[in-house]
Amino acid sequence: MITQIEKPIEELPSSAKAVFSLLVDGKPRTLNEMVGSVSFSPRTIRNALNRLKEAGLIVAKFNFRDARKPLYQLKTA
Repeated sequence: MITQIEKPIEELPSSAKAVFSLLVDGKPRTLNEMVGSVSFSPRTIRNALNRLKEAGLIVAKFNFRDARKPLYQLKTA
């Protein structure tokens, strides 16, 4: 049985799937933190984040430590 969240993920590129799986633990991360954890370029990760935001799977939150670097995390119900 496919849930509502799994269906859009299957249709996304492998870079978006990798970023999504990185965020599953619930810990908000910046783009730079993700670059060190997955084997894709920063530009590819940025594109993956945009695809995940368009699919409604993640949100970008304000980063109080550095306003230039938003924090990304999975969207909660």
